[in-house]
Amino acid sequence: MSWLSSLPALLAAVAVVLLPGAALAWSLGFRRTSLLGLAPVLSLSIAGVGAVLAPFVRVEWGIGVVLVTAVLASAAAWAVTRRPWQRQEATDVQRAVQQGDGWPTLAAGAIGVAVGALLIARRVIQLVGEPDNISQRYDNVFHLNAVRFILDTGNASTLNLGSMAGGTGGLSSVYPAVWHSLAALVSQLTGASVPVSVNVINLVASAVIWPISVVFLTRVVIGPRPVGLMAAGVMSAGFLAFPYLLLVWGPLFPNLLSVSALPAGVAAMIFVCRLSPTLREPPLRAWLVLLLAVPGLALSHMSAVNALLAFSIPVVLARLFLYVREMIRTRASARKFAVVALASVAGAVAVVVAWQKLRPAPYNGWTPHQTVPGAIGEVIANGPMKTDATLLISVLALIGVARIIRRRTQLWLLGCYLVAGFLYVVDAGFAAGWARAFFTGTWYQDTYRLAAYLPIFAVVLAALGVLATADTVKAAGGVLALKVPRAGMRLGGVAGFAGILAVCLALGWATQTGPVRGYVASSQYFFERDTKDSIVSSDEYALLARLGSEVPADAVIAVNPWNGGALAYAFADRKVLEFHMGQRETKSMRVVAESLAKADTSPAVCDAVRETKVSYALDFGTQYLLNHPESKTYPGLQNLASSGAVQLVDQQGNAKLFKVVACG
Repeated sequence: MSWLSSLPALLAAVAVVLLPGAALAWSLGFRRTSLLGLAPVLSLSIAGVGAVLAPFVRVEWGIGVVLVTAVLASAAAWAVTRRPWQRQEATDVQRAVQQGDGWPTLAAGAIGVAVGALLIARRVIQLVGEPDNISQRYDNVFHLNAVRFILDTGNASTLNLGSMAGGTGGLSSVYPAVWHSLAALVSQLTGASVPVSVNVINLVASAVIWPISVVFLTRVVIGPRPVGLMAAGVMSAGFLAFPYLLLVWGPLFPNLLSVSALPAGVAAMIFVCRLSPTLREPPLRAWLVLLLAVPGLALSHMSAVNALLAFSIPVVLARLFLYVREMIRTRASARKFAVVALASVAGAVAVVVAWQKLRPAPYNGWTPHQTVPGAIGEVIANGPMKTDATLLISVLALIGVARIIRRRTQLWLLGCYLVAGFLYVVDAGFAAGWARAFFTGTWYQDTYRLAAYLPIFAVVLAALGVLATADTVKAAGGVLALKVPRAGMRLGGVAGFAGILAVCLALGWATQTGPVRGYVASSQYFFERDTKDSIVSSDEYALLARLGSEVPADAVIAVNPWNGGALAYAFADRKVLEFHMGQRETKSMRVVAESLAKADTSPAVCDAVRETKVSYALDFGTQYLLNHPESKTYPGLQNLASSGAVQLVDQQGNAKLFKVVACG
């Protein structure tokens, strides 16, 4: 299968993650750079909230849910922000925004996003190989089957997705579903298979949402500086930590989606605190967009909310400092100081409570991989998890840090970077204990997840480094122009354009010939079908492709989820007895797993077969994912060819499909 044939699915995915949110952003009053930058995260909110609400009005998941939610949200936003007493303020602010974002700024940002998108897309395609390949790793069994579950049930709610793996209601049925619902939507709109839809959503999150969001955050921080925006877009493609580590490790696809949009959430917080040097939004609009962005982050992956809380601390403290300084300057009353102090304490308590409550059950299976000094070095060098350093971007980021310290402005940005680095260092270098559990328990104490946050602020700092370098070169050029007055203007324009082009070419070359290329090449292994670790081989792919014509639609297939059999659900839309390796089992399910081959001689096994409604079985051999001890607990599904309880229906290599003929 070629990537060209998946183009309709790709276009559908791009439309779904941009257009609904763009309509909502426009209704709120955002234009130009801000409209594009906020569109993805608002689209995630629309999809996530619509999916949660749809079951309550007995509507199945589909494009209609997204459209209706987008229309209702946009209409409400328009009504709230167009009140008479809001109009003049909005008009004044919007005029300032439009003056700040001229066409050179817009063009530079667009070029940066486009170049970053092309570079990332090229590497993601190289990593995945064929568009219907799958990540042959643990988490993907659940993710692929969860997409099929949404297609089958019509329910894409975060409150329900966990029920596929045995959740029985309440918190046990909750699982962040936006990534899965978007993949299901692509399949509905284009007829693409589940594996293709999954790869397309990952491609869009990595190569569309991420560069748009990070260039937007850069614009909010540095102002309308074309060279900085263009550089930020190019540099967004230069990190292993995001998106490639999350595409390979786990894989952590819902995390990937949430991180890709998180920079826009940080930008919304900067709007609320009025710290952007050139983009100033009315307070009502700023608060609304922040509140509307949070559901998209939370329903993509709840850990993104904790990340937003953490990265907001330096931003809020900076605004508090400025506010208190102004109070001192104007000699505010003691009562006002007391109110601010009480509000600050209440806010701090709320953050701590939220930090503690918004987290999964304790888990400390992932151990530190570094010393604390070594982890600090990985942060500075942008080489997390002992990967190679990203030298050029790291040097530019250090120049950006120096610029902030020298000018003593935007210290909160440096604070955000330090928070991201602190979380990574704690998880990468601290021994197991209360500190590691408190600070990084939200992320299962998994350093890969925390590494993904480092590029968000490294890109912005590196863009500041590019600006500092460009300003130095420009100053030198100004001296030259004074010596050659007639040619000064012409030389300055040509030199400026050539300089921007040279910066982008240098950054593009440096980011794509360094660690990214090597890591992607070595990680293709995890998407290949016929390796010693793959869970679905080429023969099994071929058998699964025929399954839909050989197994009735209402049949249930007994499988060992550890050898890839559970993916019959995702690939062929045929129900399996176990959807995932971590699924809760009933007593009858365990009997089938241990003794199906003996069903022709055991009434007890037949009782379990009838209770579970199993009528077919897959034998995908003994190559198991991770070679986990639990993978050996399915002896009833091995060596079925010699069992009188089943009859061979189809075979491709070592992959076999059987029909249960006992227990009639």
